[in-house]
Amino acid sequence: MSPKLYKLYIIITRIKRHLHRKVSQAGRMMIAFAGLSVLFGINTRQTMIYQLAALAVILLLIAFPLSFLFRNVFRVRRILPETCTAGEKLTYFLHLENSSDKRTSGLFYTEISGSRFPTFEEFDSIQEEGEGDRNLFDRKFGYYRWLWLLKRSSGAQFETFPLPALEAGEKRQVEVFFTPTRRGYISLSGYSIYRLEPLGLFKKELFFPDAEKILVLPKMFPVVQAEMDGSRKYHQGGVSGATSCGDSGEFVSLREYRPGDPVKHIDWKATAKSGETIVRQYQDEYFSRYGILLDTFNTSAINEVFEDAVSIAASVIVQQDRANNLIELLFAGDSCISTLSTGRGQSTEHQMLEVLACIGSCNKRSFSELSETVMAHTAVLSGLILIYIDLDDQRKKLIEYLKSIRIPHKVILVVADIEEGERLITEMQLPEVRIFNVRDTFKTVELK
Repeated sequence: MSPKLYKLYIIITRIKRHLHRKVSQAGRMMIAFAGLSVLFGINTRQTMIYQLAALAVILLLIAFPLSFLFRNVFRVRRILPETCTAGEKLTYFLHLENSSDKRTSGLFYTEISGSRFPTFEEFDSIQEEGEGDRNLFDRKFGYYRWLWLLKRSSGAQFETFPLPALEAGEKRQVEVFFTPTRRGYISLSGYSIYRLEPLGLFKKELFFPDAEKILVLPKMFPVVQAEMDGSRKYHQGGVSGATSCGDSGEFVSLREYRPGDPVKHIDWKATAKSGETIVRQYQDEYFSRYGILLDTFNTSAINEVFEDAVSIAASVIVQQDRANNLIELLFAGDSCISTLSTGRGQSTEHQMLEVLACIGSCNKRSFSELSETVMAHTAVLSGLILIYIDLDDQRKKLIEYLKSIRIPHKVILVVADIEEGERLITEMQLPEVRIFNVRDTFKTVELK
């Protein structure tokens, strides 16, 4: 894509946004009508269209100064939640107060996105979903790609809401909403309240700066038989990695304090008697630790298959029994191979979902590096769920390794083409692999 084209689209977008915030839909139609009337009514001897042009211009000239009569006579406070889920309406409340001595009516409310423009690198490299099906002209100029990137950057679909009339000094709570369209953090720069002038052509907008960031969690799917098979395994460190359930808390003996021992394990009575710092020693614990491997090795920066793979991982994590099990997420980023645990005193579910909400595809590392990390963890894993977005020799090798050491595992292959997925499974001779089709109307994660 041309840098000049990129700069032109930025200018066009800024002009469009300014017009939308200052001129109503009827006003934009009136401006367009006035322009066309002037264009086709230049020759006053052959047509009478110039009379319509004069009428349209007069209406615009009357309406424009009337739009400046609106002034701020009320207070607004919004209450936003910290998190929401992609694709689901986020409902929240506005607290309105009319601080004037007159009745106010005809007001409208809308959120203002704090998103930035896409960079030229994004515009040049990231393709719109289904862009290959567009004609040559659209692919060459990339305007639909630009609109798609703007929508993706915004991260939400905002609505305009009419506000109820408020009597003098009246307070009221109003319910509004917007719909997040992607996972990750979305930014809000503030909100605007506007009123149309009497002719309904121009807006007088009052902008309230109130920057907020909201975490949008991945979509969630129903999970069939979320519990994994597998026995409990020994974990060195005892109760340091456990809560009060299971075998934790069983006293074994007393010993002298060593650097790194938890302060809560100090036996103060024994310390006072001996004059040395004495700690209680507990038995090491056996508990279940299940791994979830998320395949992040995606050749495309934006991909529906990858998004559903992230949602599957989040759905399985949410429905696991974290009170009795420890869940470990294994994934690869461009900078490192990462693991994150939740349950039994480890990271909270919210922290793991936040990681999944912000995770991106990995394009600088290989799947073999992630396989090596998994193999290093198998000694403590009771079971493993593999969420693949592709199937090749490296991924097959990991499955065969898990079979050879008899680690219970389940494999999910996320595909956009069901026939291609079945072909890969047959070619790799892996009949135990379950297919998750992103084109299904009702999506369910099958683990049974």
